[in-house]
Amino acid sequence: MTTQTVVLRVALQLYPARYRRERGDELAAVFADTTAEAGRQALAREALDLAAYGLRVRTRLTSSSLGGRLLGAAAPLIAAAVAGASLSPWFSDVDAVAWNFAGETSLGRAIMIAQPVVALLLALAAMVGSWTVARIFAVGVVVTGLLGMRDAFAPEATGWWWTLYTGTSVVPFVLSGLLVIAAPRDLLSRPTGWPRALMAASAVLGGLMVAAQGNYDTRYLMNAPWSTVLVVVPLFLVLTVVRGWLLPAAAGLAMLPLSAAFSVFSLWEEAGGIWRLLPVGTAAVALMLAAVLVKRRRGGVPPGTEGWRTAI
Repeated sequence: MTTQTVVLRVALQLYPARYRRERGDELAAVFADTTAEAGRQALAREALDLAAYGLRVRTRLTSSSLGGRLLGAAAPLIAAAVAGASLSPWFSDVDAVAWNFAGETSLGRAIMIAQPVVALLLALAAMVGSWTVARIFAVGVVVTGLLGMRDAFAPEATGWWWTLYTGTSVVPFVLSGLLVIAAPRDLLSRPTGWPRALMAASAVLGGLMVAAQGNYDTRYLMNAPWSTVLVVVPLFLVLTVVRGWLLPAAAGLAMLPLSAAFSVFSLWEEAGGIWRLLPVGTAAVALMLAAVLVKRRRGGVPPGTEGWRTAI
């Protein structure tokens, strides 16, 4: 068995079984043509592209699926929103930033500087339509966010509660970066006219949302009504996608990562524990599942059928 065959079989395992039965031979033929007499580097690149598209098909995030089209519409807004969120503390609470900066280690200071810089570069790359570069900066947003979790593994860490406590200011950036990375490449273009205006509005709104949450300072949690509003409103907008309303759903998806983690943490603290908050959370999840089932019963958008080479 050749290396090419082994690589192909592994990549095809990421596709749903039905998709493999219907289009497996076609994918194999295209893969064989594109990797014929190719070197190891070209073989690895084609295999990664094929595998990545398999994940898109399995998760229904192709350019012809509803989820993929939502991510394609939301990606510019998410890029702008996360830039506004990263810059918000530097404008809304300079004294607190200076105090935190002085008390940080060298790594902590580097992260504090790198995060807004990388997020701003992500927004600028999205603004000019350079999405390959934007994806690289989106990875940077995810990495700087994950590095912010270093306190969760400090010697004074006290278990999963401490992880949640420190993660409230990290999850927004990690989720936002991942959503930009997950957007189908062939749906992303250079924003012009009113899409650029929407990106500017998204940046401002992202900054305002973070400022409203006290710049993710868990020592000063929001009260329950505000926490509820900052979760329910973006979530409601996201759910409008089942009616085919991509623009409001995209706006909600851009804002939801910035508010969900901190707001849920605030509600959890306000409720006095996870078990008291669980019934409300269960009802919300049930509502989302019901909306998805209704859409599927009416006939959702099928997974994409375009080739992986133009979709990744």
